[in-house]
Amino acid sequence: MSPLSWPVMIGTLAVGSPALYAAQVSGTLSPDVALVRLLICMAGVWLVCAVVASMIKGTVAANKLAAVAEAAGDSESELDPDEYARGLSIGELSDGFEEIGETEAA
Repeated sequence: MSPLSWPVMIGTLAVGSPALYAAQVSGTLSPDVALVRLLICMAGVWLVCAVVASMIKGTVAANKLAAVAEAAGDSESELDPDEYARGLSIGELSDGFEEIGETEAA
């Protein structure tokens, strides 16, 4: 996730808004300190968004892998999900869905 993406920017403004208010409206904080606080908030929000995006990506890949394994239903050739997931990308998993659909149609 890019540090300049819209979720990071909106989160940064939401978390850093007290510093901006103190600097611009009430005048109790100098603008350079408010900018530093805003940049620190941006780094924190970016880190949180990147971790959440990574967790979501892993969960989606695991769910697709489970669906492919369930649809295959081969009890003779058991799939080790960890070993299978290491070598496949999301695109390859979606190709597996197409292949399963073709075999079920035949």
